Amino acid sequence: MGLSKFKHVKIKGISTVVPEKEINIYDEAQYYGNNIKKIDRMRKIVGFYKRHVVDEGVTASDLCINAGEILLSEMNIDKDSIDALIFVVQRPDHSSPATAYYIHDKLKLSKNCMAFDIRQGCTGWVYGLYVASALIESGAAKRILLLAGDTPSSGVNPADRNVAPVFGDGGSATLLEYSDEINKSYFNITVQSNGYEAIIKPSSGYRLPFLYDESDKELTEYLTTPAGNKERLVDLHLDGIAVFDFTMNAVPSNIEDLMKHFGFNRENIDYLMLHQANKQIVQTLSSKLGFSDEKAPYYSFEAFGNQSITSIPIAISYNIQEEMQTTEKRILASGFGNGLAVASCIINTDKIYCSGIRMFKKPEDFLDRKQYIKYWKEKITN
Repeated sequence: MGLSKFKHVKIKGISTVVPEKEINIYDEAQYYGNNIKKIDRMRKIVGFYKRHVVDEGVTASDLCINAGEILLSEMNIDKDSIDALIFVVQRPDHSSPATAYYIHDKLKLSKNCMAFDIRQGCTGWVYGLYVASALIESGAAKRILLLAGDTPSSGVNPADRNVAPVFGDGGSATLLEYSDEINKSYFNITVQSNGYEAIIKPSSGYRLPFLYDESDKELTEYLTTPAGNKERLVDLHLDGIAVFDFTMNAVPSNIEDLMKHFGFNRENIDYLMLHQANKQIVQTLSSKLGFSDEKAPYYSFEAFGNQSITSIPIAISYNIQEEMQTTEKRILASGFGNGLAVASCIINTDKIYCSGIRMFKKPEDFLDRKQYIKYWKEKITN
């Protein structure tokens, strides 16, 4: 059943990190025939403006490790008190083993702290909250570090205007704990899996692997979409119309069911934090649900782009950091996207730590692509 309730889980802190490299939509005027008026229209309607993207070799785990270090250090958390590390990611460092083990090592967590990945897209942060809450409520863990991050800009063709101007990168860390006091949270997770092909990389796993022979030319040849975009089977395929229809129908239904089932209305909710797909979608959804722009901000999309898994914690940190730290708030958060799935929750926060948005700092032992290749060559041959 998608509708669930937990009674003894508190969010204690949120930390978010973005790459320093910034791309401004006006710097890409060549892709729009240098038509500034066209760009101005897109900025006004869709919200395209700036996005932050990783340098080559930087992964979601790098961003999340940075966010986790900030959270643990500034909250003065004993690392040995962490019972579980959950890493929600769409683009892991390797297909095997789970990237959570790498992060576990880098953060120097206890051997008694279990670690695992969850593969999700734009619903990921809420999915992560759900799994962490279930573990805590069951008694399996008392304190969990949830890391959720993504680098959707990686591997994207900059000339693909259907995808490239949308996505930015980010990482987040969220600390959840068991609470003796009643602190209720509510979830609704729904799936329309018949639309799983609407957002997909056809050749990105073992169903259609890259074989390194003549047949692979079919995977890398450019195909022309009905809209005139150039796309390969190794690229992200995004059926914009199907995703928009799903979003406009499934998301309001999911949120309305959540509020109705647990007895909430718009007046009970301080903020509606929607996945920052784009300005137009956030405004349309919030209007359809009866929330004002003030209660459903879209500004983080304009500053950072669609950050997939990280977009909700980024929106919280960007829009209401001070309020999170000084007052009690009830937030309805909803992520929606590939699957196709919707994951919504109502959470209470009471003067929690919120770092705001920090710029990613590469660690001293960071290896770029060439260095990483050299590292593995030497490891294998020595």
